[in-house]
Amino acid sequence: MNSDNNTPISPNDNDGKPKWLTRKEYTDPAEKKRDFWLGVGIFFVLNIALILCRWGLGYGVLAVSPDTVNSSSPMAMILGGMILWGLLLLPWVLNIGLIVFFALTRSQVALGMVAGFGIALVIVICLGVIFTVWCFAMLGSGSY
Repeated sequence: MNSDNNTPISPNDNDGKPKWLTRKEYTDPAEKKRDFWLGVGIFFVLNIALILCRWGLGYGVLAVSPDTVNSSSPMAMILGGMILWGLLLLPWVLNIGLIVFFALTRSQVALGMVAGFGIALVIVICLGVIFTVWCFAMLGSGSY
């Protein structure tokens, strides 16, 4: 019950929006920092878990050879292809969907997830530069 006018509080009290879709109002900077680092952690934990699942399930699907499955059954090949495409698209759908959801509800978590993507991009670029320098050093020394 609403204490102001004794009306029941509905789950859609905020201008017709569902309660789970209301924007969080931050009261102090510590909350913002905590949500930001929560977003960075969500990004890395989610993507590491998705990579591990894709490796495990992908190798399981790829391990089924055409000899094991009746080669005259194209349905098994179509199903395997659909599973692989689903595993390839799942990280994109989850990451973009979570960033949009958190942008509408908890903006600092969304910023943390975007920053996590930036951190991962910087790490990959640095590793690429190191690998390129290493390749040129090995080619230059003649020990290939």
